[in-house]
Amino acid sequence: MAIFRKLDRLIASEIISLTFVITASLSSVLIMIKFPRYANLLFSAPDSGTTFFMLLLFILPSVLKLTLPISLLLASALVSAKMSADREIEAWMASGVSVLRLSYMPIFLGIIVMIVSLWFALFFEPYSNKSFNKFQWLQSQNAVEAMVQNSIREKSFVFDALPIPENAKLTMYLQSVSSDRSEFSNIFIGLKSNHEKHFSVIVAKSGTLKKEKVNGLQDYIFSLNDGYVYSCNTNKVSLEKFILQNKESLISSNLENSHSKLNLSAYPSFTDWNVTQFSEMQISLLNSFKSKFKIDSNSSNNINQLYPNELYNYIDRLQVENSDWRYKPEVIQKIVYVFKQISIPFCSIFLALIGICLGIQDSRKKQIGVYLGVGIIIFILYSSVSLSQQLATSLIFPPTIAFIFAPLALILTSCILLRWRLRHPPSVSFITFIKDDLLKIKIFSRKG
Repeated sequence: MAIFRKLDRLIASEIISLTFVITASLSSVLIMIKFPRYANLLFSAPDSGTTFFMLLLFILPSVLKLTLPISLLLASALVSAKMSADREIEAWMASGVSVLRLSYMPIFLGIIVMIVSLWFALFFEPYSNKSFNKFQWLQSQNAVEAMVQNSIREKSFVFDALPIPENAKLTMYLQSVSSDRSEFSNIFIGLKSNHEKHFSVIVAKSGTLKKEKVNGLQDYIFSLNDGYVYSCNTNKVSLEKFILQNKESLISSNLENSHSKLNLSAYPSFTDWNVTQFSEMQISLLNSFKSKFKIDSNSSNNINQLYPNELYNYIDRLQVENSDWRYKPEVIQKIVYVFKQISIPFCSIFLALIGICLGIQDSRKKQIGVYLGVGIIIFILYSSVSLSQQLATSLIFPPTIAFIFAPLALILTSCILLRWRLRHPPSVSFITFIKDDLLKIKIFSRKG
């Protein structure tokens, strides 16, 4: 037993150190690939250092939950390949130690990696998503306060005061502003797209800017009262020209009749105009500015910010509220998201065993079979995950297929590889196994 403990310690120390190095390398590569997506956010933020740290916190758990199991597979394969090259595997097997016994420690490490990966997926990732969402609100709040301080002024046109798409232009005019910048009168807001031949204009008698708390975070609500929304085709008339031609009408205190004073000679038909009257319109400035710090999200309705118990209650509520949820793709997608979170981490146990089986081979031959086998296993893993999601969201199979399909594929693969290693000496490489056994379907036949 003492010699087995020594063997387990040797394998564990080699796999743990190599898994750490591979995880760090793979994670760094994936993070560097993802960071260019957020270049605009990073360089336009008031505090680039804090933004960089929060982006790293946001990206890291979603990367680690994937790279850690793959790193264990690579580490197990490389360690067993190194032991084969040093003829340690032959010595152990000659003394009666089976491949299954050699796999005890890697399987145990696979269980640990599974637990850690599940923690990343179910606890660390929701925490990072919540933290980044709060960070977006704080950044938006700073931007709103700067806008209120610098852009809200009376009797002057302010351009692009609010965040809008890059291919659009916004103009705002306030006839009068209170000293504390909380009340306004005779408001004009115009939005023009550079690529479309129409624009919208909002005019209102009065408006207020008030603070409200939403989920514990302060929001700024811009309320407009007693006004009209004009949507019209430009007919080659620029927004600036429209403002100059109709400046007095748009800013007139008698807004009830302002639409009748507009010079419509440039617009050949009445259908070019849509006029909507409103008594009150509320605009969340933080939500408007939050789009400036928008990033791609893993799921809608903040499902990626829920911890396991909240996730369970959310899915249970969805199923109660939608009696026919099995036939609703939007509900199925949310359930599939939950199963996808735990599917790959759960596969870690089998990846360790597969890695050991792939690494055992003749030391006199090249290691290309090891890398080929690892590539095939990674392809099987991710293709099974992708295929199971497609089958579930297409309503062909129940959503649980997204959880069980990938582990079942790896269980079958590990059984095939383990039987191959139990029946063949290390001199039979993985490529020879594919060519002579697997492709000829002789794996379950007895050797003469």
